[in-house]
Amino acid sequence: MNTDQIKLVQIAVKAAGIRLGPADERYYLLLRNYKQPNGSPVTSCKQLNNSQLEDILAICESQGWRMPGKPQDFFRRKVAASSDFASYAHQEGIKLLAGDLGWNEFQLGGMLKRMTGRACCISDLKPGEAYKVIEALKAMLERKTGETYKNLNEIESRLSDKQAEDGTFALSGLRGDVKDDKNQGR
Repeated sequence: MNTDQIKLVQIAVKAAGIRLGPADERYYLLLRNYKQPNGSPVTSCKQLNNSQLEDILAICESQGWRMPGKPQDFFRRKVAASSDFASYAHQEGIKLLAGDLGWNEFQLGGMLKRMTGRACCISDLKPGEAYKVIEALKAMLERKTGETYKNLNEIESRLSDKQAEDGTFALSGLRGDVKDDKNQGR
């Protein structure tokens, strides 16, 4: 990687909230998910190859960072076009969005089958398909809530605020009710 790429990664992870001052655990946890050619985990952004760099920038985009002069989903689309299977982040995003819509596995599988014509499981999605599914689920959630969202973090924070007011919560895409003594009539 050249110095411009290193600076870009540092700017992106800070703007996305992944690297916050002296507490860099999230940043180093992210780096350790990538492997060097010798098989050891990456410990510095200097050790990333170009595809890993683009993947990290796509993650930063999903957290709210934007590359100046590029579309808001530039790196996410680039990564989606270059991979064979949807990333773990895409898969988890789909699960959480489906959970926020109140869907179960079978409902989500039906939607995936209709959208792709072949995949009925999240793990079978290609990156481009996962991107389209996420955008479709975001649009459905926007229609349901009447609010517009830019990224998954914004959805999570707004829904968690609403859920705190309503007394409901979402955990790993599953909904449930929180009842206290006042709600139980004690």
